[in-house]
Order: sequence, then structure tokens, then C-alpha cells
Amino acid sequence: MAISFATIVIGHRYTRAHLATTWGYAGIQAIARGVVTPAEDNKIILFVTEEKRAGDEQYEDELAGTILLWEGPNDHFAEERMLRHHETGDEIHLFFRAQHRDDFEYLGLLRLYCCQRFTDQPSRFVFRVRRTSTEPAT
Repeated sequence: MAISFATIVIGHRYTRAHLATTWGYAGIQAIARGVVTPAEDNKIILFVTEEKRAGDEQYEDELAGTILLWEGPNDHFAEERMLRHHETGDEIHLFFRAQHRDDFEYLGLLRLYCCQRFTDQPSRFVFRVRRTSTEPAT
């Protein structure tokens, strides 16, 4: 099932429950992780929380203007896809919130700037947020 962003607006806030309903999922379980890759689709969706709950994994993630400094998951899920997204046509979408109790704000597409890969700890990515769909991908 392809995920549509036709009704998702840059700068608007969304809950996971709202997005799950919009995308036709039965519940939020399908989009409960920080990195979501819908089946048979070219989209990678990041749900990033800057200030995490005390019991959650304390990844170091920061949004500085249009630059996202992001630590990937410990299991390195979808890492290779993100590294090659400009070659494969995969789209990386960002939903961001400052604190865990906030709704996520859709910030748009990401473009990978650089990555520091690790096998024994989370890899570190630097992305640039493309605020509009007409902004060049490079």
C-alpha cells in the first residue's frame, strides 16, 4: 500500500493516530517506531523526538534550523536505504517534535548531507530539510 502525503501539510501538526487513520492502518502499531518504511513504497518516514522520556533510548537528535542531526536506531534499520536514497529515488520524510508529549510537526522531505556509520553504536546522520516540494533535492 502506497502512503500518500497529498493531505499532509508542511508546518502542520499530527498525532500518530491521525496519520495511521489517514494512511489506512488499523492502528498506530505500524508507525510506532522512529523509522517507518511502508511496504512496497519508496518512502522512509522518520518520527524524531528531540527531548525523549526518561525510559526511552536517549538518541542524540537535534534540529538546528534546516539541519537535522540524527542518530539512527541501534539496529541500523533502513540505514542502507537512507544512505542511497538519492540514487534509488526513495523519499525521506520528517515528522519532528521537541518533546515526547507534543504532536509531530511535518517538516517535509530530507536530503542526506553526510553520515558517520558505526556497527557498535547508532550511526550519525546529518540531513537538510527541504521545506517545499519544489526545492531542489541536491
